[in-house]
Amino acid sequence: MEGAYPIHYLFRMSEGTEVEFTVRLDPETLLNVAPLPEAAPEWTRLEFQKCPNCSLAPQQMPLCPTAAQLVEAAAGFSQTLSFEEAEVRVDVPERSMSARTTVQAGLSSLLGIYMSTSGCPILAKLRPMVRFHLPFATPLETMFRSTSMYLVGQFLRMQEGHAPDWTLAGLADTYRETAEVNRAFARRLWAASEKDANINALILLDVFTKAVSDSIEDRLVELKSIFSAWDGPAG
Repeated sequence: MEGAYPIHYLFRMSEGTEVEFTVRLDPETLLNVAPLPEAAPEWTRLEFQKCPNCSLAPQQMPLCPTAAQLVEAAAGFSQTLSFEEAEVRVDVPERSMSARTTVQAGLSSLLGIYMSTSGCPILAKLRPMVRFHLPFATPLETMFRSTSMYLVGQFLRMQEGHAPDWTLAGLADTYRETAEVNRAFARRLWAASEKDANINALILLDVFTKAVSDSIEDRLVELKSIFSAWDGPAG
């Protein structure tokens, strides 16, 4: 697609091989514009280990949109061990970022992009974060970004005349729903993987998800000291 927003991942493995992926997103919707595979494997069927909270019907959507978008990436790491070291470089139009890390850490960031931009209705609420992608993020960085995203979303809802949620209750609900997707999706990936890189990357992503959903308010209070300039009445 001309004008698509690209996110490029390059894994330089310790033995010298390279694995790379480019996710191209519609700049308006942030949906992955890649066509679905013509010969999709069995594990991509919607009914295969379907997420218990999935609202899609196989009559309208025979393939799980997330699984279908992950076919290439899952195949690329199906025989890779999660603890293997790699130099991971991430290129977006605005900048490049790199880190010497494990395959599972880099792949976890990449999976997060594929999953939230796939068209899954549950993960769609996390999609705005992809436009401001931060690979190799810490749990605290992820929490700050997701909270900021959610509050911007609530402000825009208010602008449209809808009741906003400033309590972050909806964000916690979103992450609980996401955790349920992650658990079910791990069972799918077992069918596509001979070794553990894919599975452990998703488990690591789920750890971040749970860290946000279980302790949003407590972790945000830890940041109070750096917001001291905002103390007191507005104005």
